[in-house]
Amino acid sequence: MQRPNPDSIYYDEFIELQQNLCTKIKGLRKSRELVQEDMADYELSVRQYQRMEQDPTKIVSLWQVFKLAKAHNLNIHELLDL
Repeated sequence: MQRPNPDSIYYDEFIELQQNLCTKIKGLRKSRELVQEDMADYELSVRQYQRMEQDPTKIVSLWQVFKLAKAHNLNIHELLDL
């Protein structure tokens, strides 16, 4: 997956999107009283999910976003409604 180029005019906006998504997935998980290990039930390895919560730049693929949405019984557009 292509990473955003820091020279891109969209770079800062994209990084902000990743940070907001990271905040949202942490909040959703905690509000459902789930631990990070529970995310393995949704085809997200524990380590992969930990990285996504610790470093927003690790949320890089649409497939990851799709699985995150499914884990919280949301459609992708609901998850991305930041």
